[in-house]
Amino acid sequence: MSLQPKDLYGVLRKSVIGQDEALRYVAVAIFKHLCGEPVGNLMLIGNSGTGKTTIMRAMEQLYLANPSFQKHRVVARMNANTLASEEGEVISGKQLFKTVQDRALQLLGKEATPEKLQLLMEHATICIDEVDKVSATVGGRPSPTGIHIQQSLLTLMEDEVVTYETQVLDGGSYQPLTIELDTRKLLFLCAGAYEELYDQVYARVFEEKGQEELTEMVSDFDGNVGFSQVFSLSDHLRQEDLFKYGMMPQFLSRFDHTLVLSELSPSVLQTIFCGTSDSLLETSKRFFARMQIDLHVTEDARKLIAHNASLSSRVGARALKEVYGHVIKPFEFDPAHEDRLERAEPDGPASLTITEEIVEAALG
Repeated sequence: MSLQPKDLYGVLRKSVIGQDEALRYVAVAIFKHLCGEPVGNLMLIGNSGTGKTTIMRAMEQLYLANPSFQKHRVVARMNANTLASEEGEVISGKQLFKTVQDRALQLLGKEATPEKLQLLMEHATICIDEVDKVSATVGGRPSPTGIHIQQSLLTLMEDEVVTYETQVLDGGSYQPLTIELDTRKLLFLCAGAYEELYDQVYARVFEEKGQEELTEMVSDFDGNVGFSQVFSLSDHLRQEDLFKYGMMPQFLSRFDHTLVLSELSPSVLQTIFCGTSDSLLETSKRFFARMQIDLHVTEDARKLIAHNASLSSRVGARALKEVYGHVIKPFEFDPAHEDRLERAEPDGPASLTITEEIVEAALG
């Protein structure tokens, strides 16, 4: 294959900001998947808004954009909770392969044949979000549904041939079809926020090493230096922490790596805010351009927006929408009569500049 892991990493990095370390592992896993090597399944741990879903979408776009990856272009994304019925019956295999089949048929369209369907299904990437919600324990008590879902997924990841019974449309009617799927060719990417895990590991480290281990000298937004608690889950996470959380050892053994996504720093959040063609700022600019208003946000204002968003570390990049929303919403309703608009000519195009002072006033 012409593309090497570092090349795949470079493509992914264009869409996923601030998670370079995790993307290196993802790029290697994709490379193995494309080459038919034993695949390294990955577990992603990260707060909401840190990029778990973005990584999944970036993988899918990578497959779709390269014609030589055609048989790998099925990316099936699902929520772990859908692997059980409302009655608690575990339907992992049936639901998972049904999702994969639906995506494969969508891509194949009229070219679908049993052979092509099997080819795409066997080389799929399966992304399961909120896998932490199928913990083997809930509230300190065993969760039979969580245990059974983990066991069911473990079976599907055992590198075996699985018989899948389905129906396909042929000649205007649905006909039964049996597919022997070689699961060794599948790539699994599971992800979850593991919200209680942070506090769980923090308590363990505090008990083992004390306050000093968690205290560092840091500087704040205004440049003032002082001592503060600094705790990184990635620096202290152990496999036994995940066992205690409720993830079965046999299930976790099917993943080559467990990756803790980085919390997004103010500089990363600023890049997410304004550094891509589909960023929040560029979307906002297009909105005002419809009313012949050229929107500008000063560098200091961008830094302040990113800083305030970083204070909500458990929400990640989603905090940008909340912070920027408070700033820009007052201007969106009737911008033509906004006092801060500047016009070279009375009826000509206008410009609106969001300054640091405006941000400070909006955020109080």
